[in-house]
Parts: sequence; C-alpha cells; structure tokens
Amino acid sequence: MKNIIVFLGAPGAGKGTAAASVAAKTGARHVSTGAMLRDALARKTPAGLEAKSYMESGGLVPDAVLCRMIGELLAETPDGATLFFDGFPRNVAQAEALDGLAAGAGAAVTLALCLDVSREDLLARLGGRRVCPKCGAGYHVVALPPKKEGVCDACGEALITRLDDQPKTIAHRLEVYEQSTAPVIGFYETAGKLRRIDASGTAPEVAALVEAAVAG
Repeated sequence: MKNIIVFLGAPGAGKGTAAASVAAKTGARHVSTGAMLRDALARKTPAGLEAKSYMESGGLVPDAVLCRMIGELLAETPDGATLFFDGFPRNVAQAEALDGLAAGAGAAVTLALCLDVSREDLLARLGGRRVCPKCGAGYHVVALPPKKEGVCDACGEALITRLDDQPKTIAHRLEVYEQSTAPVIGFYETAGKLRRIDASGTAPEVAALVEAAVAG
C-alpha cells in the first residue's frame, strides 16, 4: 500500500517548509503542485505535455489534467512509499478525486495535517517575505533577514516583495483559501483523518510536531 499524507493550511502556514523538512528526515516524497508540474514537463509525460499548452498560453492547468498527472505519479510510486501532498487538494472536488485516484493505484490518504496559524501571524509572515529577483534566494524581514537590509547575501542584488506578498494580494489569497480550501478540512475531519498542528512556533518546532504526528 502507498501512503498519502495531505498537508493543509492557509498561505503562510508553513506547509511546504514542514513537509520538506520532515520528508528529508523520514524518506517520504514531498509532492508540491509546482514541483510536480515541473517534473512532468521535464520528463515529457502525457499529462505534462498537456499541461504545457495551458501554461504557455497563461491559463490555469485544469483539474482534470492535474489529476491525470497525479495518476501518473501514483502509478510510478513503489508500494510502501509515503507521499506528502502539499498544495493539493485545494477544494473538496479535488479531495474526492484524489481518493479515487489513490484507490485505483493501491494507495490511500491516511492522514490530513492542518497547520493552524492565526490570521495576524499569517499577515506578518506573508507581508515580511522578500526575494532576490536575480538568484531566487528567499528572506524574511523578521524570521530570516539578510545580513544587510534589503540586499541579497548571495549576490548583492536588491531584494523585492513578490506580487503575491503585497497586502491586497495577501488579503485576496486568504479569502480564496477560506472559500475554496478551508472546506477540505471539514472533508477530512468527517472522514476521521484530520489532525491539527499548532504551527505558530518556529519552523523546527513545527517540523517536530509534524514528524510526531506522522509517526503516529
């Protein structure tokens, strides 16, 4: 049996950071939507090639194509492996589709971890992000500041705030989350698979809580 653990939480909750950290320690595979798309494109899988046409035209990749991509991924995954899904499912329809895909590939969603963070902390985390436009290095004005304010440690380029981290965009992202993604929490809670994690602490503290939850 292939084991799927879903990571849930609002933008800024630290899903990707926690999933990547615990995956590195446990040998699980961290599957983020973006990384999955890039991998499928690089390997020129059928679903990857289909997704490419949407991406090149500036459109969103439809759920049907994402699901085919996940189906390819699950089919290639060996029995006994554990997958950490980060960024999927984003709505109840995707959660239902994932259950169907998993069943068809000898897999199952056994746990959904919801990383809980207050709205105030989310706004502080997202609004404090900075990125280097040249080398892609990421920083945070409080949690991970550069050695010289506003300047990348690695290449000396002036840091910028991504469009996604502008105040108006942050508010919109949180609104979309509440409307579309938050109901997924109820879906897994009803299924008896939900476990909440207090993600208000530091990244290592949150990773330790996640690791304990995964270990059961």
